[in-house]
Amino acid sequence: EIHTRMVDKGFWGQTVQRNSAEALMLMVTELAEACEGFRHGDPPSDKIPEFTSSEEELADTIIRIMDFGAGTGLRVAEALVRKMQYNQTRPAKHGKEF
Repeated sequence: EIHTRMVDKGFWGQTVQRNSAEALMLMVTELAEACEGFRHGDPPSDKIPEFTSSEEELADTIIRIMDFGAGTGLRVAEALVRKMQYNQTRPAKHGKEF
């Protein structure tokens, strides 16, 4: 559904070839916007005021990731499920000290 909507809005198509680096940086941009929301006290979103700005921007990040995955044939949803299963087998923090 996400990818279909993005195609309908002109982000993909027969004449539009997505640049992978640009698409990835747009994902990073959404995360940066979520960070800015937190930096400013996480006010209500301008577009969906029943949610905070960080909630909106994190949702935008997921939308961009899922759209990119569907548009490029990457199995992001399936990889997410499998990675969560794998992570269940790992010890606490699995060696990370941050």
